[in-house]
Amino acid sequence: MPTTRNRKWGETLADPDGLRKGAHHEFLDAVQQFLPDARPGSIGALCVEMIDAVQHQAAERSWIAAMDQAGRSLRAARSLHSSERRFVGDALHEVVRGLRRLRAIAGERRPTAIQLYLTWLIDGLIEQSARSGDAQPSLPMSLLRGAERAGLELPRLIERRASLASRLAAVESLAAEEQIDAIGEALSYPGWIVRALRDDLGLEAALAVLRAQNSRAPLTVRANALRCEREALAERLRAEGLSVEPTQLSLHGLTVDGRVNVYGTQAFAEGLLEIQDEGSQLIAELCAPPPGSVVVDLCAGAGGKTLALAALLGNKGRIVAMDIDGRKLDELQKRARRAGLSNVQAVCLPEDWAMVGGTGELPEWLRLRGAERVLVDAPCSGLGVLRRHPEARWHLQPRDVEELVVKQRAILNAAASLTRGDGRGPGRLIYATCTLLKRENDEIVDAFLAAHPDFAPLATKEIFGSERASRLGDGQRLRLRPSAGGPDGFFAAVMRHTAP
Repeated sequence: MPTTRNRKWGETLADPDGLRKGAHHEFLDAVQQFLPDARPGSIGALCVEMIDAVQHQAAERSWIAAMDQAGRSLRAARSLHSSERRFVGDALHEVVRGLRRLRAIAGERRPTAIQLYLTWLIDGLIEQSARSGDAQPSLPMSLLRGAERAGLELPRLIERRASLASRLAAVESLAAEEQIDAIGEALSYPGWIVRALRDDLGLEAALAVLRAQNSRAPLTVRANALRCEREALAERLRAEGLSVEPTQLSLHGLTVDGRVNVYGTQAFAEGLLEIQDEGSQLIAELCAPPPGSVVVDLCAGAGGKTLALAALLGNKGRIVAMDIDGRKLDELQKRARRAGLSNVQAVCLPEDWAMVGGTGELPEWLRLRGAERVLVDAPCSGLGVLRRHPEARWHLQPRDVEELVVKQRAILNAAASLTRGDGRGPGRLIYATCTLLKRENDEIVDAFLAAHPDFAPLATKEIFGSERASRLGDGQRLRLRPSAGGPDGFFAAVMRHTAP
């Protein structure tokens, strides 16, 4: 088993933006601990076993199902130390995320699980060596022997790795289709995602987003304003041994440094916080619910934004959380009780609710009264949160986007009938996604406005102020792109109801 000192390595290797000087040399000392062999309980052997199982299940079922099963199996491995479990999880996630890159480096169309795992170790060692300032990578003999036994030719492997890097460095000079292939192989993405982001964002911005989506997502929490302010929560968490800093964009968030079990803190048990990405927190802030108002959160899921909105209302007014997944709504209600919220009502909708007009199955009082704020947190491709789901890039297909666009239009149209104003001003309809594609964002909103003359766009600068809105987009709509250490990718547009 890895020693206590060697357990740092899953964290270091899986987090290229957090590499420290000297980490490469520590890993060289420990790498034999992670090589697959016949030892009982070998961590390397367990990594290979799980990679192999995921590949087979993904082929038979789906990537989502395969990774879900792997997560359950890993949590059930009680004999593992928490840091060992973390290393195996990291290895699995990084191999799945880097699948196309690792295949290209290994030089095999269908490399075995052990070839993928060893290629990942070698790729990581070379990268760390370069970041540590070493002119030549030093690979331990145990790893070299393991690679040879697995059928990997190390000189060719290093040559192919260098070729990927050189093509990526010269990507601007390549033809359009060659750019797609060079980026897809070097950064490990399917070509259609690379093409879609390049066409929508431009080459430079697309590369920045794709690189960021290969980094570790930050751990961010939101202070439950009903029970404590952000500064007080920061003091509580620091007293429990956590290192935290205020988020740069959200008013209620804290970024937690390092790997900690936030769910195990006393502050979480007391309902003082919720784990929520900074971008998601900003969507709730953008809704800006008036005091005592009625807010509808469509597609609420497990309720991250619902709980944030309820806290913004100070536990007054009413939040109606709607979703087609009753299990997620059950989880939402548990979270609401822990947070001390009593203004949340959950409504489970039939799956085809929006497609058949969106009027049935709603509480009668809501149909008659309407809501001052209606948030459409629409189902989307999730291209802004790929770093949190390593398997998603292989699971998602272009046809999925086509189907999602139809749902997005239907849900937004159905939501329009629920948006009403009151004596304090017109109601607002907020459309939000965690994707970066124009087809799922601007084009959906623009088509809605063209078809609904009783709605008009409301610029984000009118809500956040010009200075803050400019940091969150173009001042008209919220546009967040994932960045290392920053929030996930989100889009949001606000529309006000202009009819009496």
